Amino acid sequence: MPGQPLYDDIWTRRGITLLWDVDALASICSPHQVVSLRRFLYLHALGWPEEQTPLIDDRVLVVAGLENALEAIGPDEAAEWVRQVVYRALISFQSDVADGGNGAAVILWFTEGGRFQYKASDDSFDWRCQAGKNTLSLPLGRCLFNGAQKDLQEVFVKGTNTQNKWVGLYHPRIS
Repeated sequence: MPGQPLYDDIWTRRGITLLWDVDALASICSPHQVVSLRRFLYLHALGWPEEQTPLIDDRVLVVAGLENALEAIGPDEAAEWVRQVVYRALISFQSDVADGGNGAAVILWFTEGGRFQYKASDDSFDWRCQAGKNTLSLPLGRCLFNGAQKDLQEVFVKGTNTQNKWVGLYHPRIS
């Protein structure tokens, strides 16, 4: 079961967030400020050079493209790739750029939030892959957060008609 729902904007300043709401994204940055997953991994390989790491307001890096990579790789190989490549880049960012996770945030942008599914039996958030007519899932929460997904919080923002809208998943710090 995810932790307490999150209604404030701490996710825009620290930790790691999986975000899928376009209005929430627009409140943080403009499209030209979003970096590709390829660029994110390149910056990681370079050791996060300050002059090349495009933090928005010195507090957040927004990355797009993970869901496309997952689709291209396929669910069988994707879980290991996320653990070996993306997770390590997130740990490195958290350590080298974000002062242990408190100094800056990484937001991973997804266009289709409806593909996230909470599986109570595994206490995990899975990503439903598009593999033909078969619906396969990838334990994305476990892969990205290395088993610490019990600390995940569902992110809510004010929506229309003053109802809260679920826009993402937030983790304060992975290890």
